Amino acid sequence: MRLIHDFFDAKSPSSRLEGPKQTIILIHGLGLNSNLWETLTPYLYDSYYVITYDLPGHGNEHVHPLPINWTDICDQFVFFLDKNRLNNVHLIGHGLGANLAVKAALRVPSRIQSLSLLSLPGFIPSEYLKQGIEDRIKLMLSSDRTSFITHILPSLTVQHESNEIRSRISQAYQSVHTGNYLKLLQLFRDNDTIADLKSLNTPTILLGGEQDPVYTPVLSAISASYIPQGRFQVIPGAANLVFLDQPKWTAYWVCKHIDTLSSNAIDTDNTMPDTTISLHKVIQSGQHLLHNRQELNIQFLHSFRICVNGVELPTGWNKRFAKQLLLYLLLFPNATRQQMYDDLWPNYELKKAQNYLRVCLNHLKSLLEQHSEGNEFLRIDREHVTLQGNIRCDLLDLIHNLKEAMAEQNEEVKVACILQIWENLPQHLLSGYVDDWILGTRDKIEWQLTALAHWMNKKGNLSDMAVNFNYVAIRNFLLEKE
Repeated sequence: MRLIHDFFDAKSPSSRLEGPKQTIILIHGLGLNSNLWETLTPYLYDSYYVITYDLPGHGNEHVHPLPINWTDICDQFVFFLDKNRLNNVHLIGHGLGANLAVKAALRVPSRIQSLSLLSLPGFIPSEYLKQGIEDRIKLMLSSDRTSFITHILPSLTVQHESNEIRSRISQAYQSVHTGNYLKLLQLFRDNDTIADLKSLNTPTILLGGEQDPVYTPVLSAISASYIPQGRFQVIPGAANLVFLDQPKWTAYWVCKHIDTLSSNAIDTDNTMPDTTISLHKVIQSGQHLLHNRQELNIQFLHSFRICVNGVELPTGWNKRFAKQLLLYLLLFPNATRQQMYDDLWPNYELKKAQNYLRVCLNHLKSLLEQHSEGNEFLRIDREHVTLQGNIRCDLLDLIHNLKEAMAEQNEEVKVACILQIWENLPQHLLSGYVDDWILGTRDKIEWQLTALAHWMNKKGNLSDMAVNFNYVAIRNFLLEKE
């Protein structure tokens, strides 16, 4: 295949401008490092001061203590700007590095003059995103990363059959810290990129690869349409790593974007065309129809709180066994009516227990239906009572995370999982619930926490983290005296 840069004019628009050099900071994507910018930087050095920045646990950057959040990452980047006295810079970010560039522009807008976002992970159907991330996690946790690299390479570059390109990308992925990679992947999954783009006031260009199979030109164009001062350009003959496949084209559009700011007054009118507004309404409406599953969000760990479709239900939970019954249905989703009689009213005769269950179910049902838009969260038949719909519960998340941490074999990932659990633990575990059916669940959680605390204490190179985790274990009276 003949690449476009074979006949591209190498003279960038910036090389014709007079005046002091401006500063560009390059931020690589997830799993990569700053060495991959070497194909692009030769086209920038003559016109700009070029600085590279590595994500936590990537390249030359030290491993970031887990857990990681966007606030920490932004703080680290702003510290980098402060340390190097960088006050007026242009950011070029690829992938997750583009997400960080957007976050930085929102955090310190006066210090960021422009953004060039390459293959930004923006608008993408949620189901596709979820499956893609699950596949990456499984491959990343395999015994070696050869399968992972083989799987991901064709989506990154049109030059995936080149031994040199494969070697450069492989070296980057082989050296990345597993725990930091997985945590950053989770941040990417949970990030509301579109909301960030809507809030941008920084002049921005988004570049997408013509042959990118993940963030296709259509998806990239939709993402760019949410940026008030946004521009979008397709890079021909490129996949996701546009700066690797087509460095001259990438440099040309980045330089053109920056030079336009230098030669013209910045347009502060953020009014979007009516056609774009209409497009966004159609997208929003379609997403609502696609994901119009009734959502029940329940919190038991730090305090009791329940929301139906985003609306909190503050009252009625201390009556007619409502809170306990809801907790029971969450922990025992396949329980029969007979099991419920035995567990919830063990000392009552059958007829009285049946009456109590009927009254309590009617009360719980009336509470849940207040904002359920005509749909039912509670499904009741002659044998079973079950909760249905999109149910999220912090206690169920804790149980799931403990199970994953106990089974994890990769030590880096296991540490990340344990510290994530520690970060979200309450002061007291399920205090106020004393029934036999809940004590079994609490005992199992405490046993798993104890086992994980002992495991952490055995990791000599993780002494500080072990002390922290040991503290939470003692605080919850979990560790047995030795």
